[in-house]
Amino acid sequence: MRKVLALLVVAAVYLAAHDGISAVPASTTASPAAATAISYARQQLGKPYVWAGTGPDGFDCSGLTQAAWSAAGVSIPRTSEDQWADLPHVSTPQPGDLVFFPGSDGTWSAPGHVALVIGGGQMIQAYGRGVPVEVSPLNGDGAGGIVGYADPAASGKAA
Repeated sequence: MRKVLALLVVAAVYLAAHDGISAVPASTTASPAAATAISYARQQLGKPYVWAGTGPDGFDCSGLTQAAWSAAGVSIPRTSEDQWADLPHVSTPQPGDLVFFPGSDGTWSAPGHVALVIGGGQMIQAYGRGVPVEVSPLNGDGAGGIVGYADPAASGKAA
């Protein structure tokens, strides 16, 4: 089993290095605030996608990330576009960071989709209508490519 895991990590690092943007967190240990945000997001798994949803019964993508970080005591903007514009960008994602995609209603400079990096090459997202909050692979295949990453914890904005 260890050999399989080691091979998977090597393959993921290779692919990330040749992708232009790292898809593998340098660390899989979340900070206490990030762990709280991830725990909150995990508790929302299976809830419905709701356009402009901020919970508790349903979420859109940025409503989920905002609520998760609010649970950790960090205030972030409401929309994916404002989150991207306001939060500190990072080049290597850590658990708890946000990952941004152009999305169907966004652009490379104003991303229309955001998800929460949870480590292990995965993210939690509220993808779209008909898709409940879910854990998905951290890649840009389904959303038009990864725009970049941001670290809400580095924003210094307590809720």
